[in-house]
Amino acid sequence: MKTTIKDIARACGVSVGLVSRILNGDETLRCTPQTREKILREIERTSYTPNYNARMLANNSVKEESDIRIGYITYKGAVMKPNPFFDRIIEGITAILINSRCQVYQYYIDEVHELYRQKKPLCEKKLDGLVLFGSIDDDGLIQWLRRQSLYISSIYGDIIENADFVGSDLSSTINLMLDYIARLGYKEIGIVSGDRHREPALFTYAESIGLHIVKQFSFNAENEMRRSYEMMKWRLEQGLKPPQVMCCMNDEMALGVMNAALDAGLRVPEDVSVTGHDDILKSSYSRVPLTTVRIYKEEIGRLVTDLLLERINYKRKFPVKLLVPCELVVRKSIQKNGKVTRRNDE
Repeated sequence: MKTTIKDIARACGVSVGLVSRILNGDETLRCTPQTREKILREIERTSYTPNYNARMLANNSVKEESDIRIGYITYKGAVMKPNPFFDRIIEGITAILINSRCQVYQYYIDEVHELYRQKKPLCEKKLDGLVLFGSIDDDGLIQWLRRQSLYISSIYGDIIENADFVGSDLSSTINLMLDYIARLGYKEIGIVSGDRHREPALFTYAESIGLHIVKQFSFNAENEMRRSYEMMKWRLEQGLKPPQVMCCMNDEMALGVMNAALDAGLRVPEDVSVTGHDDILKSSYSRVPLTTVRIYKEEIGRLVTDLLLERINYKRKFPVKLLVPCELVVRKSIQKNGKVTRRNDE
């Protein structure tokens, strides 16, 4: 049975309202660090994720529904664990759609592939707008999606012809972290990626600013925490010495790398520093708080939805590309003097 916000509150002995305010990042909340950590660890333990569809239904039940039909296709599959990055974007999307009283349709990417394979429509009636998450490599699928909706918008995927795009420049945001690592005086890094298409440019940039890439500790973990944990663990079990810094392309993989290092008896950041990207909720209360790049996820969700509704209502003929800035968030997972302090027995 799926964990609910009431289950989290009951397990921690607090109110549902307190859990909700912590989940929503309420900066006015007065709460002891111990209580906050207890709640966040329970959320992590149970893999709880907010039920955005239930929230939409609750809000729409007291409002008259409009004729505008909006769909969004999530990057995750229906059988996969919640994605903490895209789930926050979805929250931004649904916040706007609730207030606009639109008819909302959610699709999983594997479900979409199956409908495309069977040549069936996404919906019985053509959608007014459709938001895509992530990249789609199949040109045939993109053309099929065009026939399913009057307008298309994309987030964090390839820029599609005549479609609005809202997101951050991933190359620039990842390079922001590489620049910070280089400024601290580090000379060697391992890179954990989840996108083979971005690896060549990432490696080239790192080397151009004087960072030596340790190939044995550079691998593709397919954006998964468990996979990055296992791949890092295997290397350490082989007796391989990690580089000064493990630079990961998302926080999930960074947390997997960090946990593998700590479980192997290494100290973070004294023996190896670890950095991430995205600033998901778990990053601030991981075993060692993670240095990362903050992507404004909910804001991206709200902006892409605002643009889509504007285009639907006013029939704008040209697409808009909107790049959202990012922010370096320095926590405790990286040494600031550019050195690792190996133990005497090393």
